[in-house]
Amino acid sequence: MKTNAAFFKSILLIILSATSLGVWAQPSTTDPDHACINSTEEYWVVDTPGSTYNWLLSGGGAITQGQGTSAIRINWTTVGTFSLSVTETLASTTLCTGVPVVLNIIVDPLPVPTATANTPFTGGDLNLIGGPDGMATYAWTGPNGFTSAVQNPVINGVTNAAAGIYTLTVTNAAGCSASTTVNVTINTVDLPTAVANTPCVGGDLNLIGGPSGMAIYSWTGPNGFTSSVQNPTIAGVTAAAAGTYTLTVTNSSGGTASVSVDVIINPLPAPVITGPNPVCQSTDASTEIYSTPADAGSTFNWTVVGGTLSGQGTNQIAVLWTTPGAGSVSVAQTVISTGCTATATIDITVQPAPVTSGIYHN
Repeated sequence: MKTNAAFFKSILLIILSATSLGVWAQPSTTDPDHACINSTEEYWVVDTPGSTYNWLLSGGGAITQGQGTSAIRINWTTVGTFSLSVTETLASTTLCTGVPVVLNIIVDPLPVPTATANTPFTGGDLNLIGGPDGMATYAWTGPNGFTSAVQNPVINGVTNAAAGIYTLTVTNAAGCSASTTVNVTINTVDLPTAVANTPCVGGDLNLIGGPSGMAIYSWTGPNGFTSSVQNPTIAGVTAAAAGTYTLTVTNSSGGTASVSVDVIINPLPAPVITGPNPVCQSTDASTEIYSTPADAGSTFNWTVVGGTLSGQGTNQIAVLWTTPGAGSVSVAQTVISTGCTATATIDITVQPAPVTSGIYHN
């Protein structure tokens, strides 16, 4: 009976040992695993009471805590692929040693984040620019409780309170994170201003920039226009001067900001006079008609040399030619909405009426 009991005990031990080999030192993650350089990571197996565990690391770091137990900590110091193995021994019972379990670990480098920013004026837009591209996540923090998950966030209409340290933390596809900072300066001056008149073709375009007292003024515009004058003037403009003009100002601390103004160049009217030429000196109060195309948005001012006119202010006049010789008809057309004026003139030859003598009779 005692022999049978010993036999069954041996069988039970074999079964338990075989079962234990299947559960000892099972890895807790997918092979290969990943870690980040300069990180301290924990690794463990399911603990069996009475067992000791011998951990071996092929390189890349050092086991800093837990050797001999079921859980260790590794400080990773080198990028590369390494192996971690653990062998379990039933020290409190059979002293049986299990099959080593191996986990391959890839130690990934940290990303190298970059953070830059402009130096906007009060009321302008703060542009934060983060790098590198292609990160899994971007996390910005900054003054006034600012946070953003956008790579390149923009803060509109900043105040002085937006100045300070902004921190960007990036995480790559391997889950490794790194941070960097940028110190943002808000220029405490008013935003630049740019205004312009709306001249007629041939007139002068006046550009007016502000604020005063800036270290540098820099204008750019159509036709390759540039100027470093605060309030430049372009004389005798053509239609090609129309478009967007941009003013960039720089203050004494080196802060810059830009603003634009859209310039309109108003076209001139194009009056054309039609009417008889040459004409005869009037002897019976008869008149000749002169006209230019009608335009409800224009006024007309006529001038006649060698005669008198009626119909002033309209697009058509009647002329009584009174003086023989060289005469003329002119009209100045002004566009009411823009004030642009152009003049047309035609020279008229006024032929004298014959002077007939008195009638004689024999």
